[in-house]
Amino acid sequence: MRANLLQDRKALLLAVQTPDISDADLADSLQELEDLAASVGCRVVGKMVQPRARIHPGTYLGKGKLEQAKASMGNCGTDLVLFDNNLTPSQGDNLERALGEMVMDRTQLILEIFGRNVRTHESRIQVELAQLEYMLPRLVGMWAHLDRERGGIGGTKGAGEKQIDIDRSLIRQRIARLKKELRHIAQERHTQNKRRSNCFLVNLVGYTNAGKSTLMNRLTSAGVTVENRLFATLDPTTRVLTRENRPPILLSDTVGFLKRLPHELVASFHSTLEMVRDADLLLHVVDISHPQYEEQIAITEEVLREIGAATNPRMLVFNKTDRLDDKLTLRVARKRNPEAVFISALQDDGGELMAHINAFFEKSMVTTPLLLEYADYGDLSKIYKWGRVDELRYEDDGIHLTVTSTPANLERIRSQLPAAR
Repeated sequence: MRANLLQDRKALLLAVQTPDISDADLADSLQELEDLAASVGCRVVGKMVQPRARIHPGTYLGKGKLEQAKASMGNCGTDLVLFDNNLTPSQGDNLERALGEMVMDRTQLILEIFGRNVRTHESRIQVELAQLEYMLPRLVGMWAHLDRERGGIGGTKGAGEKQIDIDRSLIRQRIARLKKELRHIAQERHTQNKRRSNCFLVNLVGYTNAGKSTLMNRLTSAGVTVENRLFATLDPTTRVLTRENRPPILLSDTVGFLKRLPHELVASFHSTLEMVRDADLLLHVVDISHPQYEEQIAITEEVLREIGAATNPRMLVFNKTDRLDDKLTLRVARKRNPEAVFISALQDDGGELMAHINAFFEKSMVTTPLLLEYADYGDLSKIYKWGRVDELRYEDDGIHLTVTSTPANLERIRSQLPAAR
């Protein structure tokens, strides 16, 4: 595991509240930032908010608030400043000089968390790519001290500018190699998906820490690591949900979503998120105990649109009902979402949700009679693989079957087994 440079740091959270941000949204966003900080071992020692008509283009905060923040840092022993918004390269450079301590914005912190939590080779590539693409426009200023110390001569570039050019070239080369490797992995996944084409694909989606991994374990005994922190699960996991169904049903768990999820991460995880786009059914898991669960639903829907999965069929699954002391919240959610499933992944056996999943796929199935000649008896196993055999009779003219399957699999049976009619 990579070294945690943020462990045990004392962090000050800073935010600007523009007129379009409500008090409730700001409080929720700052709490989320604090949870993100806690997931890498930081201890938040203070929060400061400045109401402004707009963010200061040079230093994010106004001069007075910046001085107040620096004084607060000295009193609290702060050695890290976390900004709830994203900073431009110049803002980050100016703020580090003004505050004299490490400065990180929301995207940097999320990228750091992703870098610490990845396990698979593919996810490591995806996170490194996102980090490099975030870093590339922020190289200016990293080597400016060389120019101040040595300077350039005439119209030639200074040492700092030369170093920036070298770094940019190296980073662009690395980005190109990583993208090429991800394209190769995507091709391999496409091949795997072809082999799974006779299966139903179900994917868990939702806001981070909504309980998707707990639900995955409950339904499949997958053994996915479950921790009460944001982005504990980054690497996709796929397990057989049920073998009794024909076609079988596969269940996949993927990375959770978040408010203002960095575009660099969405782009880098393109191949992984293809699993979501290819799913026959999305289980949208919602933490109903969270006070802003409706906003989290909207954010998840926004990300699904962004990755091209807006039209995928989905089923709302309200999780963590065991944490609700206020039963009014449950009644209101049930009234607004009559088709949703309400569960506690910790306490329920998953039977009700499985019944809803099976009922969903049953609606898409077609039942048809087939006749297979005895000479083609060996092909019977393929029919069992691609569909559910409801009835089988051995008659004088051949094997009579009643088969239920998807229209695509029934077409496959007829095209690959010409004798079946």
